[in-house]
Amino acid sequence: MPILTAIAGGIVVRFGYSSADIITYSIYLLGIVVAILSILFMRNTFMRGETPPFIMELPPYRKPQFKSLMIHMWDKLKHFVKKAFTVILASTIVIWFISHFRFSWKFLPDERINESILANIGMLIQPIFTPLGFGSQLNNWGWVFVVSAAMGLIAKENVIAAFGILAACIVGFVGDEALGGIDAVVQMISATGITPQALLAFIAFNMLTIPCFAAVATAKAELADKKSFVTTLLFWITTSYFISMMIYLIGSWWWTSFIFAALFIVVVLVIIYINEQDKKQH
Repeated sequence: MPILTAIAGGIVVRFGYSSADIITYSIYLLGIVVAILSILFMRNTFMRGETPPFIMELPPYRKPQFKSLMIHMWDKLKHFVKKAFTVILASTIVIWFISHFRFSWKFLPDERINESILANIGMLIQPIFTPLGFGSQLNNWGWVFVVSAAMGLIAKENVIAAFGILAACIVGFVGDEALGGIDAVVQMISATGITPQALLAFIAFNMLTIPCFAAVATAKAELADKKSFVTTLLFWITTSYFISMMIYLIGSWWWTSFIFAALFIVVVLVIIYINEQDKKQH
């Protein structure tokens, strides 16, 4: 949500689009469609077989007590405060540190952030994201999107926090917290020259890729073995990369939709063929 609202607002402000609501709704709809297609894909590939029955006994529902509500609210508040003052704060400090030092540990002023450890790491992996629109086609500051997405693996809130820090270093910008990072996104758009299509791809990538470390830990605990866990991670990465690439390429060059449609048909036909062969063998 923080990524979606900030970037959708930045697109409206910078490019004059009519409404951020349409962008927000479209991205949520995309998430639902991708989830359904993922289920269909898994049920017809590596998760074939009979679905075991799921039976869950419902507890008796009663009117909640005020004390119970306060205890539950306090528990959630403690969790958020702990997350905000540990993971998010610590990662923000790390971003500042590696963005102001070179590999020789020489301190760099804000205007020389392009020589920092953070910039060099971002530039190294930036070409990988060229098909998604926020790779090598951007100017010297394009690596900030790659670095922000990587920081989102720790906690998704870090993406917008990274924008704020890097915008302050690049253009001496001080954001308004009340705007939820929209102003920082606008500064990043101006500094990098990124297109609206690439920004939508960036949102989709962060939404569909590996979630925060806490969610990854939960997935690892729920999955049966290491192979299933690794497969899940690869599925997250592959899905987010492919869908984001589709958004950028089709949004930039509409005729590429025919290529992706043909590829989709080929994949469906191959899956049907393999399933038919398995049925004949059994």
